[in-house]
Amino acid sequence: MSESLLLLLLAYVALAVLAAAALIASSFPILIRAFIVVSTTALYFISYQGWQAVQGWPARIDVPQRFLLHASVVDEPDKTTGSPGTITLWATDLSSGEPADDPRAYNLEYNKELHSNLDDALRNMRNGIIQLGRKTAVAKKPGQPLDFTRIGEQRDKIEIYSLPDPALPEK
Repeated sequence: MSESLLLLLLAYVALAVLAAAALIASSFPILIRAFIVVSTTALYFISYQGWQAVQGWPARIDVPQRFLLHASVVDEPDKTTGSPGTITLWATDLSSGEPADDPRAYNLEYNKELHSNLDDALRNMRNGIIQLGRKTAVAKKPGQPLDFTRIGEQRDKIEIYSLPDPALPEK
């Protein structure tokens, strides 16, 4: 357990003690007291979920349209445990055209093609080649059979490519 989580836990306990002391000494009706207890307890869980994003847990948002890839971890599907597999990317959003923020972690469903592309990208990164990525929508090709298990799903393809060499002016 990290120090920040311990301090957060102590702050919550202190808040609970203060709320309990205020409720014992107050003359509020029992329904209002029960509401305060339930809402305080619910706030513990809500704030814990909020702190996960602050602590660097993978974001529950889509990957940006354009990004700088920093790293990836692939958890392949496992038939024995029934795990569908996940891909975690650490990337910096380049979509806004503004100076880049800190990198974020993104969780994606396992995709064999993306897994292969990420292996190549990590190899290039070890050789000092910066890797960028873009998300594009996948259009259904004519004559392609429908996959009725994924109706209404937005399908995106993530492409990973090397940063192009800068175009230098002629001498």
